Parts: sequence; structure tokens; C-alpha cells
Amino acid sequence: MRLLRRPFTVVAPCTLVALATMTGCPADDDTDVSGTAGSTGTPVDTSGGPGSTGAVDTTEGASSTTGDPMPAMIPARGLHIDWVEANQGVGVPIGQDGAWVGPQARLARLLQHRITLLRAFWTLEPGFEPREIEGHLLLEWPDGTTERLVQTKMIDDDAFIGDLSRVFFWGIEAEKAVPGLTYAIELYEHDPAYADGAPAEAPYFPSVEGEPVLVGIEDSYQLLKVTVVPFNYDDGGSCVTEPDTSAETMQLFQDQMFMMNPLDRLDFTLHEPVDWNTPLENFGQLNSYLSDLRFEEGAPPEMYYYGLVDVCSGGLGDAGGQAFGIPSDPTMDLAYQRVSSGLSLDPDWSAETFVHEVGHTQGRYHVACNGEEGGPDPTYPNQGGDVGEWGFGVIDFGLRHPTVHKDYMTYCHPVWVGTWGWNKVQPFVETLSQWDAGFPGNGAPGIEDPYSGSLLVGTIGAQGSEDWITVPGGLGRDVPGDVAIELGFGDGRIERRPAVVRTLADTADRQIVIPLPDGFDRVTSLARVEDGQRVAIDRARVRERHTQRRVQR
Repeated sequence: MRLLRRPFTVVAPCTLVALATMTGCPADDDTDVSGTAGSTGTPVDTSGGPGSTGAVDTTEGASSTTGDPMPAMIPARGLHIDWVEANQGVGVPIGQDGAWVGPQARLARLLQHRITLLRAFWTLEPGFEPREIEGHLLLEWPDGTTERLVQTKMIDDDAFIGDLSRVFFWGIEAEKAVPGLTYAIELYEHDPAYADGAPAEAPYFPSVEGEPVLVGIEDSYQLLKVTVVPFNYDDGGSCVTEPDTSAETMQLFQDQMFMMNPLDRLDFTLHEPVDWNTPLENFGQLNSYLSDLRFEEGAPPEMYYYGLVDVCSGGLGDAGGQAFGIPSDPTMDLAYQRVSSGLSLDPDWSAETFVHEVGHTQGRYHVACNGEEGGPDPTYPNQGGDVGEWGFGVIDFGLRHPTVHKDYMTYCHPVWVGTWGWNKVQPFVETLSQWDAGFPGNGAPGIEDPYSGSLLVGTIGAQGSEDWITVPGGLGRDVPGDVAIELGFGDGRIERRPAVVRTLADTADRQIVIPLPDGFDRVTSLARVEDGQRVAIDRARVRERHTQRRVQR
């Protein structure tokens, strides 16, 4: 089958010079994240951006080294900047206790070409008189270009991370978030009446170094490739549906994936619809088909496939979605597991399910929240699935609350990602990105066969369905167990191979895998041997794709 693709706009965050209005999330009684006043830089129009909050006029109090000359500035007194955070989805302190935080002490990487929210938190000294103070962010790029962004705040209390009116904040545009960018922060009086008695120099951050320091943007190549395959479903009865693949819903899929993953680029493809004309019992049937399809179409090993279907119900096999396994490592041999699918229901719910199921195929297990998540990761650090720190949406400009929002691998809502989950996925993204032809130094690699072996993969549904395919790949770190596959050859020889058995996430369905022997074309019979019983496998119904190993670039 020829791969037919209908492209959508790759998720690139909408242009941002500054942030002045953010839509917050539900908050505790003592937390206000609804918005703020003041300016963060030069004007920006976000009315056309995905998830935007409308046109924002940020001209009041704004200035730049590229505009008119700055008026005489009066150094502020009675307060200082204590710490600074950069946030591209999760918060990363880049300044603490007046000093720079170096790369070895960072909580997460900062990626290039990704919108970055910078927040500076002040501490008031005894006797501070409430008044307007200007926070000046000084940026300098490796080519010598400089910029001064000014925000004016009415300050009458110490800073608070959950209230944008009680912090200085600035936005760095995606195209300006590059390695070598430095920053410093100065504080000035806004009212000339405070000129008398002003200190000789403005409070400066970082106070220890006394000169600009690196923001810490890294030379990254963090790419995620995903193909969404819509299924036009006809169960032979009353359910005849097409999933929602409208431009708005597909953009929501992209936005959610980009915001909650450590990416600086997203390659998103909408596949031509596939007709499915038999009743579905579980997602394993779709995922087995998709795993076969990815090799039929020569998809590169870094590509994720995701099926989207409407089955006229809120669940399929007691699940809203399912992954075709949780790869133990980011290896080419486990490409057959980079497959998942979910229901097409409410767009927000479906987009969350998309992120959740692809998360499984990025090596993530469930996170416990409401007690219904099967096989939760025992190493997750936060009680109840809390993300644990304030998050920031680089597309919708919204703050996410550390305890209201739960990790996207839970079954709770609303969802976001914390530093732990962000760092869990980052090595997977980094490794798979290196296989892309555009990765620096790769040129245009012509991979004839990136896989070390071949596999027989069976999907055993909890309700009794079985689906068997052969694919290129290897077992990874999984160890065979008590189940075996018996192979009968045409010459009468019988070979029994112990199988890896996995319980698929979100259901009780199982996956049974063995390495294929040489000369599988001479195998005339198959059987599954389990608990002392021998269950025949219809050899004629095994879909063979293990010989299709060439990657289409």
C-alpha cells in the first residue's frame, strides 16, 4: 500500500515577543493565576496563534535598546531579586540565592527554538514602601545583539510563584531561544519622586557574578514524528462512523503533544483513512494492524503510529485507548511497539488520550492517582499523581498548578507534566531524534535494514480474540517466561521457543512474542503452549511483514 499523507502545519509555537495575559488554571484559595498587569516587552498579537488568548497590547512601560533612547533610570531600593526560573513546560531555576545556577545543577534541559518564560522573584527588605518598580531584563545573543525588556509592577508584598502580578516575567521568542543567550536583571524606580537618596547602582542579578550569565539554552535536536491513522468504522450493524480529524482537533492533538513533551520540533502527519468493516473487540486488533502497516509503508524506526476510531461507545474492551507495549529501551529493534490507538470522542479528551498512549510507547508506565491505573510506576515521586511544580504552556500561555494538575499518565484530570515525567521521556526523544535524516551530521542516511532480527507477535484479547503478525525487530531486555510457541516445519521437525509475555497497558490483553527462526517460510503449523494446554494458531492467518525491512526516508 502506498503511504498517502495529508500534512498539517508542524507545531511551532506562535510568535511571542512578550507575555502579558495568561489564562490560569483552577487554584487553591490563596493562589491567583488569572492574569496580571504591566508590560513584558514590545507589542505582540497572539490572536492567530493556536490556543491564544487574543490580541495583547504590551506597549505600556515597554522599551528596548533598539527603540528610542532610555530616559534617566533611578536605581531601586528596598528589594532585590532572589531567584529566577526559566519555564518551557516545567520550571527550571537558572538563578538561586542571587547566584547563577550552572548546567550541572539544572533540574531539566532548556531546548533551543522553544518559547521560554522567564520569571524573576523579588524579596522585600524591611520598611519597603509599596510602589511601582521596573524590572529590566537584559538579553544578549552570541552575535552581539542586545535587548532590554522592561516590566513595571506595583509591589506591596514579597513575590509569589502562583500569581503573575507578584513576579516579573518575560517571554523569549522561539527563534530567539538559542545557545549562548545571556541574561541579567536590573531593578529601577518607576516614579521620579524616588530619585532623592537612590543608591548609586541598581539591584542587579546575578549579584555574585556581577555580569550577565547564560540562560542555558542547549544546542538541541528534539524531534517527535507521529502519524495519526483514522479508521472509518462499520461494525456491520448500527455503528458506522468516521473519527474527528478536523483541522481544529488535529491542531489540538499537536498542541497538547508539543506542550507536554521536551520537543523543539514536531513532525505530525495525518494518514489517509482506513476502512475497518468488522466488529472490534479491543484496541489490540487495531494496534496489530498498525504495527503491520508501519512496516508495509516503510516507516522509519523513530516514527510513532496512532490509530483514531469512533466505536459508538465510551470504551473499547474496557479502555479508551491502548499502546502496543511499553518499549524497554529507545532502540530501532522495538519500532514495532511504537504503535497505539484511542477513541475519537470529545476533542480535549481525545487529545489527552493521544498524549497518554504515545507516552506509553515512549517508555512511560502509568502514574497512580485515582487507584484505577494498572501497573503504576513505583518510582513516581509525587503523591496522588501531582505534577509537583508550576508548569507553563508554550502555546496557550497558561500556568498549570502543581497539585491541581496531575501527570498525563494518570487517569485524573486536568493533566500536565512535571519535571520527573519530562526527564523520563527526554532520553527517548533525544535518541530517536538522532535517527532522523536531518539530525546534524547524519546527512541523508539510506538505511537498508536497521533491525537485528525478526519477531512473531501475537495479541491475545481478554475476550478471546487472537491476532498474529511477523515484524522486523528484537526482544530488547524482556526475558521469556513460561509460555512457549511451538513451530512445526514441513519436514516434520518440531521446535518449541519460550515466549515473552506482556500485559498491555490499560487492559488485560496480552502480547506474546518470540524471535523468528531462520526459514520461517518452511513453518507449516503453529501453536501456543500455556498452562499445560496446546492452542493451535491458524498459520494461514499470520500476516507476514518481517521481510519488509527497507526504510522509506
